[in-house]
Amino acid sequence: MLRMIIAAAFKAKGKRSMSKSELTYFMSFDLKWFSHDSSRMVIKKAIEKGLLVEEGDELKPTFDITSIEIPVNFKPDLSAIESSTFEEIIEEITLKTGMDKKEVISEVNILQEKLGGLVDVEIVALIIAKKYGVDVEKYIEDVEKEVL
Repeated sequence: MLRMIIAAAFKAKGKRSMSKSELTYFMSFDLKWFSHDSSRMVIKKAIEKGLLVEEGDELKPTFDITSIEIPVNFKPDLSAIESSTFEEIIEEITLKTGMDKKEVISEVNILQEKLGGLVDVEIVALIIAKKYGVDVEKYIEDVEKEVL
């Protein structure tokens, strides 16, 4: 969800970079997606997750925003931003493959069952993500914290 929010905001503004205040204002007042404080939290989380990078006074997405399809009348769900690492991995697989979220979760469940339930679901999600060519490096530390 966070990746889609960033892509949608930059696409809607028609820019490749924005200042923090411009992006905050745009998401809060122009798009009316979040409160001002929530917009700042979304930006902070996107920077932490490596979806935005600060270059001087500007923020730039670290991914190709044109590769993300934004649904008509897109309205982000703030609760989805507070998602678990597992949910983030599943979302990235769906974005990479075009598969439905339920299909991906089903594939994870099938593999976890084949492994006799001995491997945590987050680790199985990483295996499935790797299978589809998703860069899993950014999730390993978070999965390690959740599993251990």
